Amino acid sequence: MEEFVENKVSLNGFLWRVLTADERSVQTMMQKMNLPEIVARLLVLRGLSADTADSFLYPRLKTHLPNPNTLKDMQKSAERLADAIKKGEPIGIMGDYDVDGATSTAILKMFLQSLGVQVYTFIPDREDGYGPNAQKMGEYKDLGCSVVLTLDCGTTAYQAIETGTDLGLDVIILDHHNAEIVLPRCYAVVNPKRLDEPVDHPCHHLAACGVVFLFVVALNGCLRQRGFYQNKTEPNLMQYLDLVAFGTVCDVVHLRGVNRLLVKSGLQQFHKNQNKGIYALCQCAKINEPIQAYHLGYILGPRINACGRVGKSDLGMKLLSCSDDIQACLLAQELDGLNLARREIEADVMLQAIEQVESDTRERTFIFVKGENWHQGVVGIVAGRLKERYNLPVLVMGIEGDEVKGSARSVAGIDIGTIIMNAVTKGYLTRGGGHPMAAGFSLTKEQLLAFENYLSETITIDKLPSGPAQINVDGILDLGGVSWDLAEQLDLLAPYGDGNSEPTFIIQNATLGHVNLLKNGHISCSLTNMSGQRLNAIAFKVADTDLGQAFLRGIGQRFHILGTLKKDVWNGRQKVQIQILDAMAV
Repeated sequence: MEEFVENKVSLNGFLWRVLTADERSVQTMMQKMNLPEIVARLLVLRGLSADTADSFLYPRLKTHLPNPNTLKDMQKSAERLADAIKKGEPIGIMGDYDVDGATSTAILKMFLQSLGVQVYTFIPDREDGYGPNAQKMGEYKDLGCSVVLTLDCGTTAYQAIETGTDLGLDVIILDHHNAEIVLPRCYAVVNPKRLDEPVDHPCHHLAACGVVFLFVVALNGCLRQRGFYQNKTEPNLMQYLDLVAFGTVCDVVHLRGVNRLLVKSGLQQFHKNQNKGIYALCQCAKINEPIQAYHLGYILGPRINACGRVGKSDLGMKLLSCSDDIQACLLAQELDGLNLARREIEADVMLQAIEQVESDTRERTFIFVKGENWHQGVVGIVAGRLKERYNLPVLVMGIEGDEVKGSARSVAGIDIGTIIMNAVTKGYLTRGGGHPMAAGFSLTKEQLLAFENYLSETITIDKLPSGPAQINVDGILDLGGVSWDLAEQLDLLAPYGDGNSEPTFIIQNATLGHVNLLKNGHISCSLTNMSGQRLNAIAFKVADTDLGQAFLRGIGQRFHILGTLKKDVWNGRQKVQIQILDAMAV
């Protein structure tokens, strides 16, 4: 721990821990890989060696993409769909309403349509509930489908899946969600998280769009072997990699191994602007620089998700599979408008939730807020933001009549998914499920008090992390050493995400120059050092936090700044700025 930050609590309430790398490993990495010192050091901090760094930095589809048929039921599924294609049968697809579901559905829809197949797609609205729809199975049967595929859903949807099977449909599940011991009764389940798949399978962390892409690879290979392309052009599967990257980043899966390969390859595909829907969405979002994972997760992704939150759930899929420029433009504009509406709804619910929290003076171990007609499409986002603000488990609920639906987010040490599932078993909830850090649930108004009391008994002070949470920091930079060349070197480690976090750095003793309060609570400012060198900085949505307030009244004061480096290109000028994550007053 560096002495200047040791045991000091930051403005956001965190302790900073500066990581140290083994110097011998750093030197070996530099020499064997011919890398700059900063890149070698960051690779070592991420647990890589000189032997494993090459596949991390330079993944190649030809050598690093796994054989799809190593996944159980993959070859069986590809053979069945190839039979349907040869017979000219229509195909039914059911997807999910998030970005992963939209990209998965768009990939398979476009591939099948390129072969002349009649494809019927269905994305449920949030009111319909997550997952396959039993009624839709019957409709697909009436339309003449013999095969129905569920994408990004279906692994635990026993009733709907088995309804389709009982109707005589061959139901194929292409999913990535956690499976139970017993799988649904259906034709096939392709899911790297099946309990009979090895946990070290290279595809274990795939998003659904990655599973679907591998399925398309397997299906394409099957068709090729059968001579299907003798008199026609074989589709170029690389054209779908931008959608794979999009869904993978937005589903926040582990960005190592195959996922890193798919995202890095997909980002290269983005530069070709072949997908009309993505291009139109970039135009609406006024993105005029090369697409990076950041743009997918924070700018484009929310626009696709908006239709599942506050609009028509299938708009995102329609945009991403659109082949007409004008139609793509209209759909992108509609999604952009829905995203603006989602922001307004979210801001209103967030304000009401903060007022509830701040007006409750009781000592608490969790946040429990609720409101009449709080939109179900934003309660999860609000829960996440409240968790960041208060560093406590958070449950946010919308009440409609007698029905209450909520979303939960948790902190390290509190398995909120298990807590929610136990609450269902004990009768405090009507439905619920999730993971250690996030969950969803339903209950009645009459159950609210008993549920809150159950949480009070379960989430006790002794189970919460003791003391301030800790943030790991990759290194310390001098303000004068921040340069475009440094940012270029750091690009070697991108794309960033779970399992490969963006490098964070401390800039010591920076003097706060001008400060501007921007809309949505953002703050821009300038930082200078003792030599007068200057660096632009920005902090997002901090105006009403301790960090934001310290900056707004702290012009001329010195701070230790924690953040990430960002390239900034404007009117042909190349600059680097720091995105501030936290700070300490000197």
